[in-house]
Amino acid sequence: MDRTVVLITGCSSGIGLHLALRLASDPSQSFKVYATMRDLKAQGPLWEAAQARRCPSGSLEILQLDVRDSDSVAAARARVTEGRVDVLGLPFNAVYCASKFALEGLCESLAVLLPSFGVHVSLIECGPVHTAFQEKLEGGLGGALDSADTKTRDHFFCYQRHCERVFREAAQDPEEVTEVFLKALRAPQPALRYFSTEHFLPLVRLRFDDPSGCSYVAAMRRAVFEDKSAERPDGAPAKPGAADLGGCKLSAPAAAQQ
Repeated sequence: MDRTVVLITGCSSGIGLHLALRLASDPSQSFKVYATMRDLKAQGPLWEAAQARRCPSGSLEILQLDVRDSDSVAAARARVTEGRVDVLGLPFNAVYCASKFALEGLCESLAVLLPSFGVHVSLIECGPVHTAFQEKLEGGLGGALDSADTKTRDHFFCYQRHCERVFREAAQDPEEVTEVFLKALRAPQPALRYFSTEHFLPLVRLRFDDPSGCSYVAAMRRAVFEDKSAERPDGAPAKPGAADLGGCKLSAPAAAQQ
């Protein structure tokens, strides 16, 4: 019977430990678990629990892995002999988006903690704005794709065209955004979140209408990858590409039903 191979990080305690145990001891015996941790000196509780759960022989193997160390990642990957292990990179502007989510989480936390000290925290949520941001990108994203495969390059082209269209059709003047800042600054009890445009609110509503996130992901994928009208710079027909602005022309209920 072919087993599903699962590599889990952080297995010395907590969720990692319990997930490794649950899969390794599954009655179907359909999982081979590589449980990893930074310090192998901490592997005792996992082995003890595995013995108590009577995990079958060969269902669990513990490896050293520090995700911050590329050599450690490579060494652990080499120990997985059942097949290829893909180490996911972060494509396009995913890291940039992650930085924004981190800032939003920080502000949400501070908004709860700081009012006792007379400090109110507000987030000004804006879409694209007419600034020199794009012109100041060092080298842009395209250069990194010179050696990429065709599928990756086509996906990047679709993504790039979508971003260009969003900026072309929805970018705001900075003065519009500054007015929102003034609104927050003048409010006796400022809100946590202000939007400088209503253009993207249907996407925001999708997140609440469908907590699973499936509708949001589907709407964004349609927006970025399913428009057939874009043309490549060389004049050739584009593959599925830049569509409308993130599903913003759809009502949230309609998008959620698709």
